[in-house]
Amino acid sequence: MHNLRAILMIIGSMAFFTVEDMFIKHLSGFMPVGQVLLAIAVASAGIFLLWALLRRDPVFVTRNWRPLILIRASTEAVASVSFVTALSRVEISTVGAVFQSMPLVVTLGAAVFLKEQVGWRRWSAIFVGFIGVLMIIRPGVSGFEPQALWVLVSVVAVATRDLMTRVMDAAVPSTVVSFQAFLAVIPAAMLNLWLSGAAPISPDLPLVFKTLMAILAGAAGYTLIVAGMRLGDASAVTPFRYSRLVFTMIGGVLVFHERPDLMTILGSALIIASGLYSFLRERKRARLDREAIAADLEAPRL
Repeated sequence: MHNLRAILMIIGSMAFFTVEDMFIKHLSGFMPVGQVLLAIAVASAGIFLLWALLRRDPVFVTRNWRPLILIRASTEAVASVSFVTALSRVEISTVGAVFQSMPLVVTLGAAVFLKEQVGWRRWSAIFVGFIGVLMIIRPGVSGFEPQALWVLVSVVAVATRDLMTRVMDAAVPSTVVSFQAFLAVIPAAMLNLWLSGAAPISPDLPLVFKTLMAILAGAAGYTLIVAGMRLGDASAVTPFRYSRLVFTMIGGVLVFHERPDLMTILGSALIIASGLYSFLRERKRARLDREAIAADLEAPRL
């Protein structure tokens, strides 16, 4: 029963993240991207700082601000700026589809940099997934949208963040990690605003309301995904993170009147299929490793 509740939490978090993305995309049509991101980063940093203080988590102790932790926060800044830039310039369905390749990039990075064992089947899944990405972006053909490359920058940055999280001190509370991430986004957003040359605007009441909705949707999504991942078994809940693409496609069609073409749909299907296959292979390998260790422990000693 706990897995069912966790799955519903994960699906809910993906829906809230999609709502946040839609509000950000809408706001970027009226406000500079840097200003939108700055507003969200300042508010979110405040939310997680308050949350950490209420939980009495050690926020400002030295061990929580070591170089590796700060570098991880900087990858969050790169990911946020590139992702919001992509949302402002590319169809939301395209952004959502390409972003689903992130787990494959994490697997690739784990094999190359962390020396994790990846068999030929998962290498094949990574290759197929990247074919799906190429089908969506289509470099070198008439339908190529160069701005879609911002999504790939975001994917690499998020994958780097996740890989660094694996080797980071697990004693650092998640509230502190989140506060640091949004704190790092603030100067990145200010730099983006300055480099764009766009003058910040004074938002009217509807824009303030939409910005607040984006912030609340993001906070709700984060809360649900943390609760869901802690409550349920990872093997049961992780595949449902792909539901974000379904919500994104629906939002793109209903809200932004997008019409994903056949190549985008097929490419999305390849990305999801290869991601799920890679995850299932990893789970099977982990189970076999546990069984081998158990058998070795139970073997009689001569």
